[in-house]
Amino acid sequence: MFVAQQAARSRVVRTTFVVACLIPCALVVAWAGWRRTGWHRDRLVRQWAGAVGMPLSVDSVEHVRPGSLRLHGVSVEDGRGGPLVEIPRIDVESSGTEVRIRLPELICSPAAIAAIVHLGRVWLDEPARFDRNVVIDVARIGFDDAVGTATDAADHACVRIECVGTESGRAIRLRTEPESGEGFVVQSLAGTDGPGRRMAVRGKVAKPVPIAAVAAALGWSAGGQAAGPAAHLTGEIDAEWSEHGWEGAFSATLTDIDLAAVTATLPWYARGRARVVVDECRMTAGRMTSIRAGVEVGAGALEQAGLEALVTTLGCRPGPGWRGATRRGEVGFVGGAASLEIDRRGLRIENAAASGILCGDGGMLLEPPVAGVSLDRVARALSPATTLAVPATPMSGWLLSVFPFPPVDAARAEGGKPVEPGRSTSRDLPNAPPGPVGAGGPASRR
Repeated sequence: MFVAQQAARSRVVRTTFVVACLIPCALVVAWAGWRRTGWHRDRLVRQWAGAVGMPLSVDSVEHVRPGSLRLHGVSVEDGRGGPLVEIPRIDVESSGTEVRIRLPELICSPAAIAAIVHLGRVWLDEPARFDRNVVIDVARIGFDDAVGTATDAADHACVRIECVGTESGRAIRLRTEPESGEGFVVQSLAGTDGPGRRMAVRGKVAKPVPIAAVAAALGWSAGGQAAGPAAHLTGEIDAEWSEHGWEGAFSATLTDIDLAAVTATLPWYARGRARVVVDECRMTAGRMTSIRAGVEVGAGALEQAGLEALVTTLGCRPGPGWRGATRRGEVGFVGGAASLEIDRRGLRIENAAASGILCGDGGMLLEPPVAGVSLDRVARALSPATTLAVPATPMSGWLLSVFPFPPVDAARAEGGKPVEPGRSTSRDLPNAPPGPVGAGGPASRR
């Protein structure tokens, strides 16, 4: 009898051990092993790639604790399969209402910045797709230029990006840590669903960032390198964006502008460095309505054709130090400065601190015009002398698209056909007396 009872107890103990201990342990081991396999990693990567809308690759996934992942060797790819952003490690913590992401560093190229801005706009516009708040902490942000050269001088440490959605709307806030007043807030304005969607942008940049990065964020990728790879920007903005363009005001300081890069697409060239201070620029429907700015240039040189264009087209006056070009067809200068005002009345150039605006070894090369000039002549000064219509260069074309030309009768602007909003044509330009559209003959061209 005792033997039978002992056998029954043994069977119960063994069965309980197998059911309560061995099977759960085997399941946990199998589950842990599955989470370390490439199949599990690939499934997670497919989910993340579908969420962000861009191809991803991850070397390995580490489960630190429940709800916390550590990704190693993360690469975001562009449409051609090349690396867009490479991050050595990302820590991700998820809850029911929030996702927290920590990155040790983020090195952004202009293409990467454009992709990040696009992802931010998607987050603002599609709450059903992104239904949780997102907080991203980056220990260091750096920038690469278009050819992959790092610009360490523009590194920003401890940056936090907060993507927050409420019933009243959604907003993205970018700020530095500790908080110093530097940062941006991009808000999707309530009640603007559909094609008429608008965004409000307010912010301040106190530490210089590459102009190429700002151009990429604004969608001006073609103009990102127009100021040179060393050009940087600081400034403030308080504006709204809609399908009609920017509307609001901004101020900025642009430093280390390479004149050779600026004039690379122009019919004449210049060498040297420049600094531009935009005290205020106001925009309406994507066009500038008024600009107050100052320009300073260091030592350099200007092609004779460019010097003549400033005189014959913009009305600048030759100064006491005016002289002919060297054998290289250029005129050297030791510095210069001018204040600019642009509005619907035209361009006004002055220099309250000196009698001239460009100084050479022998004195002032150029003095400011005695009167303002129409804005179409600015575009003509940037066009080749043999060209009869503007825009003739990328620079003049961009200026025509944003200059505050006086409104014209839409019924007459295109021979009785209405003009599309934001489109400018040569007939939109104020009437100007016939004359050269540039300066210098073909022999002076490069």
